[in-house]
Amino acid sequence: MKLQDSLIIEAPVDAVWAFILDIPRVSACVPGAEGVNQTEPDAYRGKLKAKVGAVKAAFEGEAKIEEKISPQKLSASFKAQDRALASIVTGAFSVQLTPIAAGTQLDYQMDITMRGRLATMGFAVVQQSAKKITAEFAACLSAALAESPPPV
Repeated sequence: MKLQDSLIIEAPVDAVWAFILDIPRVSACVPGAEGVNQTEPDAYRGKLKAKVGAVKAAFEGEAKIEEKISPQKLSASFKAQDRALASIVTGAFSVQLTPIAAGTQLDYQMDITMRGRLATMGFAVVQQSAKKITAEFAACLSAALAESPPPV
């Protein structure tokens, strides 16, 4: 399943780039993320609780940054499991930052594979949940950058 969207962030590209590389700050903006810890350079473990349709999921997993092209592109892979739902989610995502008059255009793409009970939910339900999480993330990121921009 592929998901993609664009967000406008009212901050310069360098500030957005510094923010997305500050994993404690960026994970605080991901709704449902908790216990995110670095396990090795560019590798992290954590939990994500999310509501997908009528189902509450609690994934534990890891993410690894695969590529960084400062200050414009970041690519990562991830794998997570929800034991209660007997579901596994794997995939990759990339973020592209482009300077625009209003600040930064953030384009993202995710390629997700789901197995288990969660996979039976269907693309439309998962996409709706992902869009909600993304909108909340964008609002948090914009607010955090407005309050206290990271050093660039």
